[in-house]
Amino acid sequence: MSQLQSDSTFSQQVIAWYHQHGRKQLPWQLSATADKPYHVWLSEIMLQQTQVVKVIEYFDRFIQAFPDLDDLANADEQQVLALWSGLGYYNRARNLHKTAQLCQLNHHSQLPQNLAQLIELPGIGRSTAAAIMSLAYDQPEPIMDGNVKRVFARQFLVAGEPNKSSTMKQFWQLAETHRALQQPAAYTQGLMDLGATVCTKHQPQCQRCPVSSSCAARKHNLIADYPTKKRKVKQPEVDLFAALKVSDSHVGLQQRDEQGIWPNLWFLPLFLSVDELQTKHPTAQSHFSLTHKLTHRILHIHVYQIHSTETGSEFNMVSRDELPTRPHPKALIHILNQNDNH
Repeated sequence: MSQLQSDSTFSQQVIAWYHQHGRKQLPWQLSATADKPYHVWLSEIMLQQTQVVKVIEYFDRFIQAFPDLDDLANADEQQVLALWSGLGYYNRARNLHKTAQLCQLNHHSQLPQNLAQLIELPGIGRSTAAAIMSLAYDQPEPIMDGNVKRVFARQFLVAGEPNKSSTMKQFWQLAETHRALQQPAAYTQGLMDLGATVCTKHQPQCQRCPVSSSCAARKHNLIADYPTKKRKVKQPEVDLFAALKVSDSHVGLQQRDEQGIWPNLWFLPLFLSVDELQTKHPTAQSHFSLTHKLTHRILHIHVYQIHSTETGSEFNMVSRDELPTRPHPKALIHILNQNDNH
């Protein structure tokens, strides 16, 4: 599609709606001009797979700790991961850190104002790069997140599972066709807001939608059928056995290695079988079990209590007050809370 394509009626209607009804008070929208690309990039990474309400809390803490890109680049990875604890998908945080260092090294501590250069950076795909270009630099680059896919699928009756390559090709063609050359930042934010607040997954509010008169799904009474629902894939289930040693207000933790689940995060020592755990800790007693769901697998974590007097090189006794400084998965908090209530 040509870069010179005109604004469509669709994009003009979305822009007009955004100015009247769009979200304008999110923390990353209130940035000073100099900080805007950094804030937009950080928010876009955090918003991947995470709801806005939760991101706001983490974004504010992150900006307090790392006010600009240099602060993030100069930080220790453990500091970055600690602030990310509980947000999940920890590779996002690792890639943020790597990208900040690369921008410091190669781009004068700025995010590049170039789509291709942005896409080359860790953790930045085509849509995230386009969001930075449009929201931070006001350039007419089309984006494609979950909210936009839903709006396009209903508006233009795009069939097929949203993430299939053939469906994505149609989405990107539509995004190019309806790009906004005028006010691209307002259009991008408006499109995302429309999907997030009006054209929602459940109970969409069509009476509030600025493009409802041209919506093909509404015209044919097919809104509930679009986007096409993803086929459910059965997730593998994994049993893990955790050694819980608690003494006063301290808990025994181990920093995980770079391979496997939760790389470099702090967690209870894990074993693949009861025999392996009890060989190492013969007095271990079964305490409780819980299920923790990850994106691609379901973990059944069986917690075994270790006597507080037992020694072991794998245990680093960490104060509960010190936990915020040790990057850890949400599963650790679930286990500690269940232990407290046991």
